Amino acid sequence: MGMIKIKRERETGFMLMTSPGFSCLPPESKPRALRVLLKFLPVLTLCLITVFQVKAQANDTLRLTLDEALNSAVTGNADILIAELEIQRAQSQRRAVTGGFLPQIGVDGQYTRNLKRPVFFLPAGSNFPGGGGGGGGGTQEGSVIEAGFDNSYTLTGQATLPLYSRELIANARAAKTAVSISERGLDINMNDATAQVRKAYYDALLARESLEVLEISLENAQQNFINTQNQFAQELVPEYDVIRAQVQVENVRPDILQGENDYEAAISNLKLLANIPDEVPVVLAQTLEGLMQGDNAELLAQYTIQSNPNLLQLNAQAVYQQEQIKVQQSTFFPSLAAFGNYAYQTQANDFNFGEYLWVNTSAVGLQLSIPVFQGLTRLRQVEQARIDLKQTEIQRKYLTKSLTIQARNALNRVQRARASMEAQQVNIAQAQRGFEIAQVSYRSGYGTLIEVNDAELALTQARLGYIQVIYEYLNALADFKQLTGNESNE
Repeated sequence: MGMIKIKRERETGFMLMTSPGFSCLPPESKPRALRVLLKFLPVLTLCLITVFQVKAQANDTLRLTLDEALNSAVTGNADILIAELEIQRAQSQRRAVTGGFLPQIGVDGQYTRNLKRPVFFLPAGSNFPGGGGGGGGGTQEGSVIEAGFDNSYTLTGQATLPLYSRELIANARAAKTAVSISERGLDINMNDATAQVRKAYYDALLARESLEVLEISLENAQQNFINTQNQFAQELVPEYDVIRAQVQVENVRPDILQGENDYEAAISNLKLLANIPDEVPVVLAQTLEGLMQGDNAELLAQYTIQSNPNLLQLNAQAVYQQEQIKVQQSTFFPSLAAFGNYAYQTQANDFNFGEYLWVNTSAVGLQLSIPVFQGLTRLRQVEQARIDLKQTEIQRKYLTKSLTIQARNALNRVQRARASMEAQQVNIAQAQRGFEIAQVSYRSGYGTLIEVNDAELALTQARLGYIQVIYEYLNALADFKQLTGNESNE
């Protein structure tokens, strides 16, 4: 029997298409084949519908808000993940330094085979039993006596506990400051990543809303072209106006194509920064004007740069350098430690372990270490640590000055853009009114097509200018937040 083809018809149903083989079946076989086909058709239809539904779900459009983009970017950003691992490493190093305050315990085992036994040297004239043995013999200078056995076994356990170590205390404080430096590094990456995604979202909104303005301009040009054709058919306008109206329509199309390309590029960049798969369709759920309404520009004047994460990291770096100076200075001070040891040992000439005589010894005590002279090495290390601190102080002073200037400039940009919005809103209203008047005048025969085109162009430029001013306001505000450290704190 020939194969059955199922053809999808539009989006609502399916149409059976039979192959030539089906029409060649004997007449008595056609009803039976049709019954078999109709029997399995619901199952086949259900399977196909399921496949199409799954495919549609996989391609669902994502309505993306700014907050969702920021959360997605922070969750999967590589720099942020690396910074978090740096914090974990600094914390591990701090715990390692802190472990120096705990007892240090060790166990050693040793077996020695004496190829030649150890000896003692005895002075001449000593009456020590066995003196002169060991093959050395007695002489006027003294005698030699062998000691020990062929085999020696020793098991030793020792423990030390630092009671006072200024160097250990200084290292622990420096390790704690190192953790703070790593945490400030995470804040820097959070601050930068948030600012980048925020600006990318604004870029995409600017491209989309600019494209919408151009599409409105195209609609106006097309409607104007239709009206001109109707008037030309009634011999109310010359053919030149029709040609001019058609040219105006075609002049807008390249701008729209460029706008579409700009929008696609902006969306792709936003997906990249926000860690959104490229195959997921994205629609921006907010507008530039809506985002502008949520910001209180009056509070911006009360800003401070002291929360900038780069400056905070340099502050922590300066503290760390001060701790390093103390670490190097601490090497001049003595240290005190308690110790204890326990030994379990035996010696024999054979390997009859069951007959060995085992002896244990133990001792405890205090150990005082006083550094005296190390070739001026410690003095040079202190000098190097002080130079590092001076470098950090210079960097911090320069960064403070630079951030102050940049924050002031960003605030001025915010205020200028805010002031320009009102003028742009009035400009749009005037341009809209002028366009309507030009249209009415042209339809009444008192105006010209050039006036209509000029009015429409002025309206388009006014709308684009208003969008651009809002974009500049939000972009300057994002720079201001990044400089003052508000991005990493939100």
